[in-house]
Amino acid sequence: MGRLKGGANTDAEAEKLSLSQLELLISGAQWRFDNASNSNLRKLAFKRLIWLEAQRERLHGIEAPARRLAGRQSGSDAT
Repeated sequence: MGRLKGGANTDAEAEKLSLSQLELLISGAQWRFDNASNSNLRKLAFKRLIWLEAQRERLHGIEAPARRLAGRQSGSDAT
């Protein structure tokens, strides 16, 4: 996967962003997650969203929401 132009891809790059810039990247990642056309794109967008929210929490103290990517149900969980 290539680097996102104009975005942060490392902790050091994230540290250079303002809160409003980080929020803009998060909203874009959320949109990509919500509108992904297949499961692979949805998974990539989810990973990006989680990472960006973790950076916002680390840098600005805004707690990241607990998220889980819905996946295949395994038979081992059934009781």
